[in-house]
Amino acid sequence: MPGPDTARSAMEPLTDSEALVGLLDTLRHRPVRELRLALPRRPYERRVREQAALLSAELVRRGAQVRVLHLEDVSRDPAYADDTRRIAASGAWMRAVPHLPVWMAVADRDFAIVPSDPGLEDARATLVRGRTLVGAYQELFDQVWARSAGPASAAGPGRDGLDEREREALVLLAEGLTDEGISRRTGLSVRTIRRTVAGVMTRMGAQSRFQAGVEAARRQWI
Repeated sequence: MPGPDTARSAMEPLTDSEALVGLLDTLRHRPVRELRLALPRRPYERRVREQAALLSAELVRRGAQVRVLHLEDVSRDPAYADDTRRIAASGAWMRAVPHLPVWMAVADRDFAIVPSDPGLEDARATLVRGRTLVGAYQELFDQVWARSAGPASAAGPGRDGLDEREREALVLLAEGLTDEGISRRTGLSVRTIRRTVAGVMTRMGAQSRFQAGVEAARRQWI
């Protein structure tokens, strides 16, 4: 007999952008806690990205976490650049990558919208349900998200001596997040977060996480 997870899993083809827009719209009325979006330029029409911007704004307003992967080079497509800026303005967490061939939208572990054939540019979208299948796409997104931050030295330290990873960890630390919460927000491992936070605390001479947040604010590092 199939297990409960198998029984709940399904793959349902979505034939056009109109269906995809409609499905994204339904997420605005669901109790979504976390949304992952990967947005290459193609294959879907601009109205899909516009709907993604509306969805992001609504979910962020309700306190959900929205993370978006987009392409670094937007100079060849002003419409894509505008849509990306709209999504960023909604309060979503954004990271740019040089190459992003697969479009996806993953809502918690409930369902995901992905191409039926990632190798085909005009492949139809497919709605995937079930914790096992959806979890696989969630993991794929998180791996790309974590890699997109690059090694600590890649971006180089800013004028305050912090690199991107350290600054992001301090901001979330000041918000009161635990190491596990920062890990979920950034896609980095808990071990990496602990090492990053400990290093910044040592640099500031902070004896506690609270003191580190206060000191970082005093120095205008965050």
